[in-house]
Amino acid sequence: MAVAIKEDKKPKPLPAPDSDFYQLVDVLTSDELAVVKKVRTYMESKVQPIINKYWSEDAFPFELLPSFKELGLGGVGYEGYGCAGGSQKLFGFVAMELARVDASFCTFFGVHSGLAMGSIYLDGSEEQKQKWLPPMARWEKIGCFGLTEPLAGSGTSGGLTTTAKREGDTWVLNGQKRWIGNAC
Repeated sequence: MAVAIKEDKKPKPLPAPDSDFYQLVDVLTSDELAVVKKVRTYMESKVQPIINKYWSEDAFPFELLPSFKELGLGGVGYEGYGCAGGSQKLFGFVAMELARVDASFCTFFGVHSGLAMGSIYLDGSEEQKQKWLPPMARWEKIGCFGLTEPLAGSGTSGGLTTTAKREGDTWVLNGQKRWIGNAC
């Protein structure tokens, strides 16, 4: 009985990854799509070539911030106060493009533009908005966010113990926080 030996064939190359399984990009305006493409190009050309070194060193590429701020993404999704504007949908697509290449860049962006700027935009006084949002939109001030506590975790529904009390013109903070997003 003769046995046919198959020639080893090279496997087909894998298709390019498509993170937009539901074609949500189709709901973007042409201007929003241009922003998303600009972010993708930046991440692939500036961040992707160097980011593994930073992951290995447990560090963040702060030297990229001057070129990153040129993308004009500060306050994307918020109107006025020098913010980039656009929709929250655009904010999500920008975050998706950042995370596609590097989760730490996406976290940096999300903490600054989402948690910090968003808190001020939605709940800040007009004076706070005027003072903080314009320089944050220009990336002159970097927003941080502290929620997690050593004994309570991040559960906002109960257990957080840190307090802030106004005394004259200053605030007195009592408590402890851990893992402050964007803190240096």
